[in-house]
Amino acid sequence: MRPTIVLLSVKDGTGELVSRCRDVGTYEPMPPFDRLTVGECWYGVDLSGRVIEDYEQDELAEIAERLGEFDLITLEYSGVPCIRTLLQALLPGLTGLLDTNFGELIGFDEVLSRFAAGPDWDWRG
Repeated sequence: MRPTIVLLSVKDGTGELVSRCRDVGTYEPMPPFDRLTVGECWYGVDLSGRVIEDYEQDELAEIAERLGEFDLITLEYSGVPCIRTLLQALLPGLTGLLDTNFGELIGFDEVLSRFAAGPDWDWRG
C-alpha cells in the first residue's frame, strides 16, 4: 500500500472538497479506492469515511472539538511532491484538518502556510 493522508473536513465544506477533487483531474470511480489522475500524478481516493474506525476515541474527541461535525477523505499518494500539488489545489478557503499519519493534525490553512514558507516542507520528518 502507498502512503496515505486523511482530510478531515467540516461537514458544510465536504461537498466543495469532493467537487474540487473530482474536477482537478480525471476522476474514475473504482473499488476499493477511486482513482484521481492529475498530470503525471495519480492518487487513490476513499470517500467512504471507513477510516474513522482507525481512530481512537480521544483522537475523535479532539477532532470534534476543533471542527464540530466532520467527514473524512482518505488520499493515497505516490510521493510528497504530487500530494503537495494536490493539496494546494484542494484546500484553499476550506476548513479542516490534515492527518499526516505521522502524528500531526494540521489545519488546512496551516498546511498551506507551511507550503508557502518552505516549498519542500515534508510532514514525514
